Amino acid sequence: MCRDCLPRSLYCTACDLSTHEALVLHNRASMVEGFFRHLPPSTFVQQHEGGKFSYHEKDCLLPIVPPCCDCSTGQTSFSKGKPVILIGMNVRYIHLPSIGKLLLWKNLASDHKKWSLAFDSGQLEFSNKDLKITAPGMSRQAFVSMLEGRTKLFGRSGMICGDTMQRAFLEWAYAKFEVDKLSQVQHFQCPACTPSMLAVAVDGNRKLYRFKSQPGPDGFFDGLFLASDAEVSSFVDYIHGTTGHNPGKGRCGVGQWTAARESANKSASKLDEEGFEVAVCRHGVLLKGLNMFCGEIFAYPLYIQKQLASQTVQFFCSDVVCKYWPYLQRVADHCPELEDLLNMHPFLSIMHAKAHSWMCELKWGGRNQEGAGTTIGEEAEQVYIFLSRAAICSKYMSKAVRTDMLTIQASGWNKRKAEKLDRTLAKRYINTVQRITEATKDLEKLTAELSLQQDTVQQWVSDVQKWTSGATIQNDLQRTIEGLYLGIKQRKFQLYRQSGGNKRRHQLRRKIAVEKKALEVTINDHNATVGEVE
Repeated sequence: MCRDCLPRSLYCTACDLSTHEALVLHNRASMVEGFFRHLPPSTFVQQHEGGKFSYHEKDCLLPIVPPCCDCSTGQTSFSKGKPVILIGMNVRYIHLPSIGKLLLWKNLASDHKKWSLAFDSGQLEFSNKDLKITAPGMSRQAFVSMLEGRTKLFGRSGMICGDTMQRAFLEWAYAKFEVDKLSQVQHFQCPACTPSMLAVAVDGNRKLYRFKSQPGPDGFFDGLFLASDAEVSSFVDYIHGTTGHNPGKGRCGVGQWTAARESANKSASKLDEEGFEVAVCRHGVLLKGLNMFCGEIFAYPLYIQKQLASQTVQFFCSDVVCKYWPYLQRVADHCPELEDLLNMHPFLSIMHAKAHSWMCELKWGGRNQEGAGTTIGEEAEQVYIFLSRAAICSKYMSKAVRTDMLTIQASGWNKRKAEKLDRTLAKRYINTVQRITEATKDLEKLTAELSLQQDTVQQWVSDVQKWTSGATIQNDLQRTIEGLYLGIKQRKFQLYRQSGGNKRRHQLRRKIAVEKKALEVTINDHNATVGEVE
């Protein structure tokens, strides 16, 4: 019985021999003397006189495409060549054929005295890449164990070397990348954002760290997606040396932000790369990344911003842009060549802005930036939902393999985004039109209820903008009271209107409770300062 010859899967001994002499990669099984057995490609059933059956071995040649004619090589003859272990989705042991004196198949991964090793790129490598993109946390050893299980299922035996298979996979992935490059395929560009980009979001991920290990050979994709470590380190040293680096605490509102600590020391002696920082466009396409070695210092997003300056980005999104932008202004004073970066507009990510102070959200928040549209600024968080799963196995890889594997996975993520981009843009357009209609109706209803004119509404907007650009909350108790009160009212309004789950409502209630305590303390400080009359 052959599992691959459908719909006719049952053979007699003679037909099985004649059919599968060429189709050596098929999975066959037999029932001889009452025992079911999977047959390797080199094993056939022989029928003797008297109706008895037995097994016999026969040389099998790896299927190849012969030349079209004999004009260059003379008479073509096939003969048994060097033994080969062909590794596909099922491991098979087959002899390598030779044509005359010319060996057509070269060794792809290793060359031993007795055996050669070949990998089936049509099945194995494509399947391995698809699994790395679909399930980033799947390790090499898990994939090899799956292959070994399939090997035993179909009657084969033998171990698979994971190191050799991974080396062959990276070589195949790089060769495929070079083919795409010749076809002018851009893996790290967004089709909807080229050549002009509306917004780019930059954020770091501390989960994608890597333990120290012995230095291995150079990788294939160094500098393609992840910037060269030496180049980034040189830039960071230049910025810190020019500006006089002074780490800050990164406090805004009632919380302290890890991304704004500006810690310059390594956090753990056992780590080499401490994380990963990427830039993502508003459509979720990965553009550029780098390895973090000193925590989430501001020099890292500054390097990425400098690399993307040629794409005329309008908005620069960050979780702590209220701290980053004054830093950029100070750097531009010392480094005039970076002044062009100030042409971008600072954009505080929508969800992270809810945890900042209310005045900070009004001044820097993305919803208050004219021309930003429905940009969220949290696109990097969406990417990290995918990439963070790769941290399970990437932290044990060598430096070069980690870089190559993350580049392959990032390229696969971008490919999926590009394939779905047409539907994504259509859905965004429909949702945006609906939101504009709803917001226009709400505004008309509110102006009618309060008997307002359009000029009055614009004046209110101008007043709020002036209010946020005035004294800061640290040295003005009255503005602090106003900001806390307004924040409490707004979060109560959003509690059931914009929160679809208990988890989000619980976070809002905790935030409201914290701000109520801060408001009470601030009111007491204000009353003690100005007296009972005021």
